[in-house]
Amino acid sequence: MPRKKISDIAEGRISQLLRQGYSQPRIVNILKLDGIHVSQRTVSNVKRKIGRQRNSESKIKIFRKKPSQTPYIIKKVIKKIDVEDPPTQRAIAKDLHISQSTVSNIIKNSGFTLRKKQKVQKLTSSNIMEHRQRSFQLYLRLACGRYKKFITTDEAWFYLDGTGGRRKVCYIKKTDPDYDRMIIQQNTSRPKGFMVWGGVSSQGKTALRFVAPGTKVNSNYYVNKVLKPFLAQDVPRLFPKRRKMKWFLHQDSAPSHTAEQTIRFLEQNKIHYITPQEWMPASPDAAPMDYSIWGYLKQQLNKIHIDSLDELKKKLLSEWRKMSQTYIDKVLASWPRRVLMIYKARGSHIEHRL
Repeated sequence: MPRKKISDIAEGRISQLLRQGYSQPRIVNILKLDGIHVSQRTVSNVKRKIGRQRNSESKIKIFRKKPSQTPYIIKKVIKKIDVEDPPTQRAIAKDLHISQSTVSNIIKNSGFTLRKKQKVQKLTSSNIMEHRQRSFQLYLRLACGRYKKFITTDEAWFYLDGTGGRRKVCYIKKTDPDYDRMIIQQNTSRPKGFMVWGGVSSQGKTALRFVAPGTKVNSNYYVNKVLKPFLAQDVPRLFPKRRKMKWFLHQDSAPSHTAEQTIRFLEQNKIHYITPQEWMPASPDAAPMDYSIWGYLKQQLNKIHIDSLDELKKKLLSEWRKMSQTYIDKVLASWPRRVLMIYKARGSHIEHRL
């Protein structure tokens, strides 16, 4: 049975609506209201016919209308993202019945940007108050290049399971995925590792001093196994007497550092140091060894596959020796600025502001 030919009027109306950008189902509904009954297939045939008759420059091109970013929609999107834990853009789009690209454009045009949250040490109200009270005076002690007179020291733990040389990402084939490579098995028992003490200054690095496994680092151990070798071996090399350069010791508020025996030892040996009353407790973001040096070393070790604690110790010593003074100087130069940022943040966190 031959296909029924549509009237010229119907074909003309279809062509007109196509040029205006209406979708094929919408055209069928519009014509139905006008008393013209055509199928979606008929509309498609008219569209193909017009395309064959014209050259490529004048072919009918159908574009989807961009979703309108009305003030109401913009206000709704901003209200959803301007919170501590915002929903995903996909969830916002679904809730407001708009496309995800529209949500993305609204966020971008409204001056917002996506940032990854930083994990930081929890601060108590007393910590914040002490940071606020002490940060500016500490900044004055470090500003104008005075940080170059300091030897900043700290302890850190290094673990064997943190140096597998394994990346946290992998590639898999979509057609034949190897799911085994997508997991990293971790030992549930306590990881093997050791504690190490070290320090840096504008004049160079101290030696690393390793704490034997199972040893309790109290004030007696800290004085005899760390501070005494430090004064006998590191200080004369970094700040020799012939230079007549006054130097200062920086350490955090660990119990072994603030104990009476430790303070008495420092006073008896006339060591200039940042006292426990001057330092800001719970502030790794203001200690160079914490905010950079130890992290850099662990990052380097994580690129290497290490099988034993002895090998871990050797590799750590190697990376410590290779760490350049240029890098250390850059880390130390940011020290005063970080302390000032804590003051301007009224004693609160600054990691997410850097």
